[in-house]
Amino acid sequence: MDKIGRITMDYTKTLARWATGVDGFVIGDDVLAKSAEFVLDWAGAALAGSVRPQAGMLYGIVRENAPPIGPCTILNGSLDRTSELWAAFQNGFNGHIMEMDDVHRGAVFHPGTVVIPATLAVGQKLGVDGRKFLTSIAVGYEVGIRVGTAAGATHYTRWHTTGTCATFGACAAVGYLLGLTPEQMAWALGNAGSQAAGLWQFLDDGAMTKPLHSGKAAMNGLLAALAAKNGFTGPDNILEGRKGFLAATSLDAKPSALTEGLGERWQLMDVSIKPYASCRHSHPQIDVALEISRKDGFRPEEVSAVKIRTYRTAKDVAGGFGRYPKASHEAKFDSAYCVATALARGKVHIEDFEASNIESATDVKKLWEKTTISIDESLEAEYPAKWGAVIEARMDDRRVLTASTLYAKGDPEKPVTVNELSEKFKDLADGVLPTDELDALADRILGIAETEDIDTIFPT
Repeated sequence: MDKIGRITMDYTKTLARWATGVDGFVIGDDVLAKSAEFVLDWAGAALAGSVRPQAGMLYGIVRENAPPIGPCTILNGSLDRTSELWAAFQNGFNGHIMEMDDVHRGAVFHPGTVVIPATLAVGQKLGVDGRKFLTSIAVGYEVGIRVGTAAGATHYTRWHTTGTCATFGACAAVGYLLGLTPEQMAWALGNAGSQAAGLWQFLDDGAMTKPLHSGKAAMNGLLAALAAKNGFTGPDNILEGRKGFLAATSLDAKPSALTEGLGERWQLMDVSIKPYASCRHSHPQIDVALEISRKDGFRPEEVSAVKIRTYRTAKDVAGGFGRYPKASHEAKFDSAYCVATALARGKVHIEDFEASNIESATDVKKLWEKTTISIDESLEAEYPAKWGAVIEARMDDRRVLTASTLYAKGDPEKPVTVNELSEKFKDLADGVLPTDELDALADRILGIAETEDIDTIFPT
């Protein structure tokens, strides 16, 4: 920075040059394999989301405005095809509805449901091979995660990072596939940043807004890259500029995170997989509640009080709405509901977040009424590197059953296996696509690195 606090390093240009691949970067088979796993994870979430009412509301608009045929697959029961922009939008939207898509702790956002739809659309149109496709995903994750990390904690208090920072990731991934020059990539990132948006206000009343952010981020990042390919200029210092993204959206920006250690370790290797269909901030609490439910002598009907302690963001984002949830998207952001479900039933399934099941879950509601959530300063100090939770279940006989964690199932420290990931995919996709086709589809996705043309992965 100079004497008046202006950022003087060309972070955008540096990141843009790297993302084009002109300087070369080393990408190992482990990174490609991880990219393929994230494609499988996203595909399951998108297929499941495609049959939800919210998806239909937006798909009607897509079908009225998008070409009825095209090179790019929309992941739904028909595997419809259309143009790249509209496919990226609908797939990005669908992939976030279920709250089952991947997440990066440090950047606090969901990269897969934005980066992969945009990359898949362009990859199908260009007919790229699997290795290039997976490499572009890794590039997109890298850029998006770095922007999210650089934006800092204050950004997340007002801005939904998946809608904002992931836009840069989608843009970089597509830009890599399109073969943008470093100058063009900087323009593309500039115009991606100008479109980056997504506010948290929907949390106050449990509105449907959240997946709209991911769909638009995928579409906007793609649009920015396509425009740059055609020579459309954008600000080449969008990240560090005095009126740029970090200055406008953060009070504690860390611009050095944009390029520090670039090329040393792929950020994608630190992304987490979600086993439960709720906000990721509730997952450490669910894990801990499940641990308590398995303790000797635990009986949910004998619980007198449940106390959740966690970090501030978990309470702010997933602390519920002050009343028992009525709709699916409300339950997904109510940690008390998630914990009560885990304690009452010893498991948390997708069906627990269906509106009809929420209303009839009297056993869950009784525990929900006994549950409180508070901030634990020691856990707050660990966030965002570690997302922790402590739960105390007070029993009628005055016993106190306690459990805690700093990591949730699916974190790199507690990873899911490939078999578990495949089962998650089949659980989500079953009923959307024919059951007897799911194993073969999962195998094709996991083996995509050897595919000569990714268009063969999702046949019409």
